[in-house]
Amino acid sequence: MARTRGASKSVTPSKPPATLPAASPAPTSKLPTQLRFPLLVLLSLAISSGAYSMVSPFMSGDLATVSRSRDEWWEVVGLLGWKAGQLAVGWYGGYDSMLPPTNMQGKADSAPLGSDVAALTFMSHVPYHYFLVTFYLIRPTTSIACIAIDTAAAFLPFYTLKVSSSIHSIKTPKGVAANRSVINDYQVQIFTSLLATGIYAVVVFGSYTSWLPVYLVTHFDGIRDISTLHNNNFPYLIASYLPIGFAAKIFLFTPSEAAKPDSHDKEIAKFNPETATLSETVMFNLWGYSKRTRTLMKRTATLAAVSGLHTYLQTYVSLEGTEALGAAGWSSVWALAATVTGAVYCWVEDV
Repeated sequence: MARTRGASKSVTPSKPPATLPAASPAPTSKLPTQLRFPLLVLLSLAISSGAYSMVSPFMSGDLATVSRSRDEWWEVVGLLGWKAGQLAVGWYGGYDSMLPPTNMQGKADSAPLGSDVAALTFMSHVPYHYFLVTFYLIRPTTSIACIAIDTAAAFLPFYTLKVSSSIHSIKTPKGVAANRSVINDYQVQIFTSLLATGIYAVVVFGSYTSWLPVYLVTHFDGIRDISTLHNNNFPYLIASYLPIGFAAKIFLFTPSEAAKPDSHDKEIAKFNPETATLSETVMFNLWGYSKRTRTLMKRTATLAAVSGLHTYLQTYVSLEGTEALGAAGWSSVWALAATVTGAVYCWVEDV
């Protein structure tokens, strides 16, 4: 039996925003297409290496005390390749790099909705550094500096080359993004950010109180402190995850809510279960979703894969005394949180 199509509903904003004149799309780089991505990678590596060189005197060797030594050339090449792969996800995925638009007086015209690239990088780098602060007693300032550098090293090259899909700007030309009033509504932004924050906190808290304590002790040789697992403070956990919730809203909710119907949506509307062939029915049940839902599904899968894989590689390759199973277990917590967040957002958008 074919899946029943339901009418898609949007979240109702608290009040309609003021109508603004349409603006021209953001300009793109005039560099040859073949050179833009290699230049992007080089810029990112230059920013990263330069920034780490400047802050290393203030880190007091924090990371060196827990890091593996990388003596093999393939280890260095592998890490560089993974960094390029992460940039490729944003580049070829057409992810946005917009800053909040400003008006003639230099003030922001809309809420600081941010950048897809920065949000994805931030969420994929937080798990490893959160692990170091919580269980290896690395100073929070060191981890915050590392996350800021990694996020900036991904965001700034995209912004320099003016890669923008315009969905994060209220000055987008009419018709480019759907549900503009919804994604620019402050109450909706706050609610969806807090929702993602709560989901991440619940998933991590649930792991703390169930299987994670024994798992970490078993698979992480040299772990320094596990008191957080037994003395966890849920309100504090929620407060510390607010930036993650905001980033999840940027990367998952905003682009999916802004997605306009495409030709696939028209084909779905024409689907008739009484006259459809078996193959058409199977395809409809597997992929007969609106553009908004398909966008959310793709981005959820991307976030779960990138954050999970990066956490696994960073933990296993960089952290001394880590077993492969240990890194896989810790990364699975964050991949699960991303998946649940996307699923709940899908439900919210259809309510």
